[in-house]
Amino acid sequence: MLTRCILVPLDGSAFSETALPWAFHIAKAWDAGVEVATVHEPVPTLDYDLWEKASREWTDHYVKRVRERIAETVGLQVDGSVLAGSVPEALERLVEEHDVDLVVMATHGRGPLSRAWLGSTADAFVRHTKAPVLLVRPESEDVEVDLAARPTIRHILVPLDGSREAEAVLEWARALAAVDGGRITLLRVFPYPEEFASAYLPHTVQINTELLDEGRQRAREYIEAEVAKLRDQGYEVDGDVVVDSSPAQGIVHWAGEHPVDVIAMATHGRGGVSRLLLGSVTDKVLRSAHIPVLAFRPPAAAKEDEA
Repeated sequence: MLTRCILVPLDGSAFSETALPWAFHIAKAWDAGVEVATVHEPVPTLDYDLWEKASREWTDHYVKRVRERIAETVGLQVDGSVLAGSVPEALERLVEEHDVDLVVMATHGRGPLSRAWLGSTADAFVRHTKAPVLLVRPESEDVEVDLAARPTIRHILVPLDGSREAEAVLEWARALAAVDGGRITLLRVFPYPEEFASAYLPHTVQINTELLDEGRQRAREYIEAEVAKLRDQGYEVDGDVVVDSSPAQGIVHWAGEHPVDVIAMATHGRGGVSRLLLGSVTDKVLRSAHIPVLAFRPPAAAKEDEA
């Protein structure tokens, strides 16, 4: 896979800049370029011309200063863009025009450029962009950005639901694993079967137990087959199957109990007994996980959404 450009959207806050070290680290491993971008939004005021000019000048200066700080601290020359219009739409245009391969962004931030366009923007952007998006969530709003920090990507968790759409994210999981020689864990969350009810209670218990055992066995066979494929390609991979009433809860819980650095998952996929594991589940994981999440909308999903 040839990666040419990594985009980091910024909103003028230190919080949004916490995505930069992740982008630098990945770019070095992938031999990719980095571009920072922010979106200048119209200023709603009666003194439109005066404030609009001042806002634009501030935005231009901010992007210039960020690029200078990066050059001084990291020794990296990055491109910079100031966009205009609706934030998600402007970012998506840039992704397409500059052939961006990966977007790295903080999930929300509050800065001078707007009240909080990284957050709701991330939601809208992830739903529509064709590029994978690595969403970074710092532990607090009050952060000091160390541009020279070196994040580690030694363990990537990939939830799968049995569909090809969900498996499409494996390409990007492999690319992330190459950054630090990390390992990949494939996870299948098997939901409790819909309760089979019988007038005879022991029969109900027996049937539900059998359904659960059969489903878990099929899930295990599927994961083992996918693990074997990746091992044949030379990757360090393992797999696991867990049972949980909530797929998102199962994913977040597993990640919390293991030293996972990044969760990588498709934005939606349909398949197997889960019916819809990835999609709304991805949204819940994005909101609940305390580690970076890479979300990727497979081409099949993009065509379905555009239809």
